[in-house]
Amino acid sequence: MTYALELERVSVEFPDGDGVVKALDDVSMTIDRGAFVAVTGPSGSGKSTLLAVAGLLLRPTSGRVMLAGQDVTGSSRSRSTDLRRERIGFVFQQPHLIGSLTAMEQLEMVARLSGDLSAQMRERAMHLLESVGLEAVANRRPAAMSGGQRQRAGIARALMNDPQLLLVDEPTSALDHERGVEVIDLLRGITKDQGTGTIVVTHDLATLGEQDEVVRLADGRMQEPVFA
Repeated sequence: MTYALELERVSVEFPDGDGVVKALDDVSMTIDRGAFVAVTGPSGSGKSTLLAVAGLLLRPTSGRVMLAGQDVTGSSRSRSTDLRRERIGFVFQQPHLIGSLTAMEQLEMVARLSGDLSAQMRERAMHLLESVGLEAVANRRPAAMSGGQRQRAGIARALMNDPQLLLVDEPTSALDHERGVEVIDLLRGITKDQGTGTIVVTHDLATLGEQDEVVRLADGRMQEPVFA
């Protein structure tokens, strides 16, 4: 089976005076296509480092990173950039939308950066906005959107490159419980419909469903997978 992501005995060490700190310690995990996995743990447990390694923003000290069956551990900076643009979608804690661009233009910008602002890509952008419930605000700029709408626009933008892997960092931290549940439900549905492998880092376990797989990190080590 080809997984969306495989981490094989990944460790990440940072120098700390005369010693080292292990941000990740021998972590192994696989993410199937269509799988929705939440990663939780206390501050300093390694959650952000895990996302950085999975997103090819940080090279592990040891271990292997496999993306769609391809070993990408030692990829050059330019190759890593290409892989992120072509295969990985990021949803950040804050959407980081460009204030001067409408929701539609945020998505079109991704297509433009990829060199393909065709009519087909414009249709895809509108379809994605519809899929996250933003068709009515497609021509609004971020200042005229609610917090939940801005987060949804960020999710739609992350899907413009049709990623195999979707990495999501604390998507509900700035939302109330009801809006947080809506965003997690949306991400779960997108994961199934789009066939992405999705990792969501979150402290907010109350927004998860009873059957969502939850991986807990503590001191850089992965605990046994459990359910929320």
